[in-house]
Amino acid sequence: MGATNLRAINLGGGLAVEYSQHKTTLHKNYSLSEYANDVVYLLKDIANRKNVSEPDIFIESGRFVAAHHAVLVAPVLELFSQEYTDQKLHLKEHNPPLIQELFDLFNTMNRKNALEFLHDSIDHMESLLTLFDLGYIDLQDRSNTEILVNLIIKKAVGLIADKKLSEILDIQDRVQERYLVNFSLFQSLPDFWGIEQTFPVMPLDRLDETPTRSASLWDITCDSDGEIGFNTETPLFLHDVDIKNRDYFLGFFLVGAYQEVLGMKHNLFTHPTEATVIIDDDGFEIQNMLESQSISDILEDLDYDIREVQENLNERIEASDIISDKEKKIHFR
Repeated sequence: MGATNLRAINLGGGLAVEYSQHKTTLHKNYSLSEYANDVVYLLKDIANRKNVSEPDIFIESGRFVAAHHAVLVAPVLELFSQEYTDQKLHLKEHNPPLIQELFDLFNTMNRKNALEFLHDSIDHMESLLTLFDLGYIDLQDRSNTEILVNLIIKKAVGLIADKKLSEILDIQDRVQERYLVNFSLFQSLPDFWGIEQTFPVMPLDRLDETPTRSASLWDITCDSDGEIGFNTETPLFLHDVDIKNRDYFLGFFLVGAYQEVLGMKHNLFTHPTEATVIIDDDGFEIQNMLESQSISDILEDLDYDIREVQENLNERIEASDIISDKEKKIHFR
């Protein structure tokens, strides 16, 4: 059409990134090489047939370029079931029949009957919780119920861990472990909350051990939406680890595209401490450390008078009768 000065074409964005970590749920069906080959071939063919110069080709695939450059590392603070130990079990001299049966299930469980006993224990717990709601068993009975069922779950999962995943997936959905993770989903993974974008998650150690606990991840905000729930279609399994004796870190991958700029100060949580990791043949080096903001920094961003907040807090500390003199020396900063 005579527009001889137009010598470039911009294909925009949309180059796919594969976020799924499960081979059965892959969505991307082409490679970067296939994409480039198809685009270049098609545009070259059109230019040759039209007898015009082949154009310079530009793309704006920001997600593809940026997604892989960042990983979020967060420690697990607690496994909720670790509150349930046999030391906290206080059976009565005469227990309700279903609780006594739970105790017997736990003590007689073996590899052959583990799955059956696991199903039975969950059914018993549902019945006992109904009895508690109706006032037929007391708080001590309920506590013993929850402890025994969680002990049975842990023992059973250990015994059947090597079974085919399909055989135990349904029961894993009912016996999932809740992992409390030191991060804010709204700050670090806002696309999960906003558009249900999945991100690959995995533990960063014990990689030579098969994880057996079906996991749902809870952040440390007070919002009930701050959870990555267990999904039987894309299941996440983690290790049964004693956090008091061993650190356990999780990696959230492909978070380099938009998560940082979309992150919000939800519940006054800031971005985590950031660093650049340079990897070469000699190992790695950590550079460009950027500390996360303090609580006072966030409050100041939200237009609070930080000096007034500090003065009021320090005055209350000084006037307190329940804080020791030594503790009073540690003032809010």
